[in-house]
Amino acid sequence: MNPNPASVLRRENRIAVRLEAACNFAAVRAATQQARGWLAELGVGETDLGAWELALVEAANNAVKYAPAAARQLPVTLEISCGETDIEARVTDHTLGFEWPTEVALPEVESESGRGLFLIKSLTDSVAYLRDATQNTLILRRARSDGGAVGGFDPGQLQRRLTEAETALADMTAELASSYESLVAMFRYSAELGAQTEVKDFSNRLVRDLMQIAEADFVVLRLLSADGRRLETLLTLPETAGLQLPAMVLTETRASVEISAARNRQDIWFDAQEPLAAEDPLCAAMPDSNGVCHAFFVANHLVGTATLGRRAASKPFSAAQVNLLHTFIDFLAIQIVNVRLLDERTATRVTRRELQIAADIQRSLLPAKLPVCPPFALSAACQSALQIGGDFYDAIPGGDGSVLLVIADVMGKGVPAALFAAVLRSTIRSMPQLFSQPGELLAATNRTLHFDLSRVDMFITAQVVYLNPQRGEIISASAGHCPLLVWQPGAAGAVALGKPGFPLGIEPGVKYIPTVTPLPPGAVALLYTDGVSEARNPAGEMLAEKNLLEMFAETAARTSDTEAAKHFLLQRLSDYRDYAPLTDDQTLIFIRHLL
Repeated sequence: MNPNPASVLRRENRIAVRLEAACNFAAVRAATQQARGWLAELGVGETDLGAWELALVEAANNAVKYAPAAARQLPVTLEISCGETDIEARVTDHTLGFEWPTEVALPEVESESGRGLFLIKSLTDSVAYLRDATQNTLILRRARSDGGAVGGFDPGQLQRRLTEAETALADMTAELASSYESLVAMFRYSAELGAQTEVKDFSNRLVRDLMQIAEADFVVLRLLSADGRRLETLLTLPETAGLQLPAMVLTETRASVEISAARNRQDIWFDAQEPLAAEDPLCAAMPDSNGVCHAFFVANHLVGTATLGRRAASKPFSAAQVNLLHTFIDFLAIQIVNVRLLDERTATRVTRRELQIAADIQRSLLPAKLPVCPPFALSAACQSALQIGGDFYDAIPGGDGSVLLVIADVMGKGVPAALFAAVLRSTIRSMPQLFSQPGELLAATNRTLHFDLSRVDMFITAQVVYLNPQRGEIISASAGHCPLLVWQPGAAGAVALGKPGFPLGIEPGVKYIPTVTPLPPGAVALLYTDGVSEARNPAGEMLAEKNLLEMFAETAARTSDTEAAKHFLLQRLSDYRDYAPLTDDQTLIFIRHLL
């Protein structure tokens, strides 16, 4: 596209053009193409056209790249003046400006900046950079090499400049190629993020791609252990036969670039001048090499370390290749965290299902309806502090009008407690011939369950009470359980009865002493678990047996049936806690001899 004729000026045998472009890469690129076309129309040779196009592209791109947000609405201006012997270009920008360096040399391979300035300097004869408060102007001059007088131009110098420029362009091309390969790999791996991919397989494929693109000879990938104390080896490439790198404890004091990188949260380099320490485990995987160790994090939490190594001591990794390391490994960290979160969610679902199964087991153990045992009336309640508790009660008709009551507390909670409660229920129900002898019943139950309970370090406290309606009495025995409470009309208060004995599962040959207690008309008895007597108020004070006796006596005196007594006592317990959530299961059974 030709420039507007109105913008073309002729002065002193020179012709000039002024172009304005919006402050974006597409617009300034179009403007540089327009400038090249204009110079071609003036007969400028192909060598000069190529040099000016590259120099103007670099200058105009910098004007866009470093423009602050407030200056994005202002144009980038290109003014080009062509004479018989030279060409001058002025690029005006609205950036904050910078100090043009005294010497512009070819930057190191690993450097991420400086190549643009070097190209501009190499492709022109002189450069001036004028800074102003509102705008800056880059002035470029170059002698024409298409037959005009060139004023002492040195072809050898041009050749050197072109060689250096080609080197810089080759480096930039290599970086673009690796960036393209990286993008292709990232797109491929993105499709796998969130999938149920084996971490080691995913890591193996990703790290092999990284090795190829970054031209690495060795890679060691370690992940932080579940307890957060060690770096454990996930991959060592190439897979040298027999090489086993030990786990690295983060608190170790021996020299290790991996531990240093993890502690300092920065890359650690090693080469011939700063080699790996002899005691560093990486020496076995990367002998006589140079490389870099990168510790990677997610949400500020260490995930692991990745170390790249190269045999050629004279060829360290470039900044671009280290950027590849960061990109690939940080991408891997996302997948690792995703897999761990998926595993945690799966484990949570399994646990929730197990708790639901245990809750179903626990509910199935409780009597759907308490048996009738005149003249005794019964009521019971079981409240769990969590979804699953260790408390359990049962009421078993004896066939002759009698009833056996069982109340127990299995140590622990969840599925194991619910299962042992089920086993206890089955064991007791399998010995109806001993119902009228609670002491013998507990002894036989202890002998049956002792082996299974002791090998998992569990025990059960239990109390069994045999109701004998013909004699108007109860026979009780306790295996380490809370005492039986009894209140009689006209008494000063309630009393605690019975001897506790050893819990089930502690000793195999324990004898349990039964207690016979008359229960005359109007009398009330209470069986309960320690969650009742150990209830706490907001100040943290425990109810304790003394206060429970008083609360039970008040309950028995102020109610006339067991259902009312149950609700009254539960309400008093709730008042004592000030309606705070339960911290332990509460189970109780009321027995009243009706008048």
